[in-house]
Amino acid sequence: MSRLAPFLTLAFAIGASPALLAQETKVKVDLNKIEVIAQKTPEFDVGSGIREAKAERKDWFQIEVEFSADSSNTRENFVGGLEFRYFVLPSSAERQQKKVYTATLSHVDIPKGENLRSAVYLSPNSLSRIYEGRAPNPRDLWVAVEVYYGGTLIAGDVTDGKSSRWWQNPEAPKDAATLRPKNRTPFADLWLDAFADIAGE
Repeated sequence: MSRLAPFLTLAFAIGASPALLAQETKVKVDLNKIEVIAQKTPEFDVGSGIREAKAERKDWFQIEVEFSADSSNTRENFVGGLEFRYFVLPSSAERQQKKVYTATLSHVDIPKGENLRSAVYLSPNSLSRIYEGRAPNPRDLWVAVEVYYGGTLIAGDVTDGKSSRWWQNPEAPKDAATLRPKNRTPFADLWLDAFADIAGE
């Protein structure tokens, strides 16, 4: 169950119109635990005598959340138009790199009731920049995920700093260019059946 449920209930009670409340009941999303996983750059055997450039395999951070979706529309077996907004704060990053790193994924064609994953990534070079060469630790990242349907917030979860609502702080420096969707990483063609489709892929 989402740990943001009390916050969402309060937000709707204070400012939501009846139309938005009706819309919120049409689609339900259940979020499971947010995880940050260190993944080595995958290696692929290309064959055909192509000379391969050898390099040390480095760590990417895979920031993922497992979820399932349902809809009150009994004529459809799929849910679409879910917008996942990611907020990532490296809590011990160097001062000038301590920002809220953001990304938005639009998921489509989600089978009702099926457990799927949504994920964004930090590349090895981005991690090196953020921590100025220090070895990064997945547990250092604070992560918040918000899920929207039709522009309405319907689910969310956060790993750390829930009471401070750091991801909603308008004064916090933001970076919307560093987090990558899975299709812009070497993991793009791996575990396809486990991850939700992204619009435009």
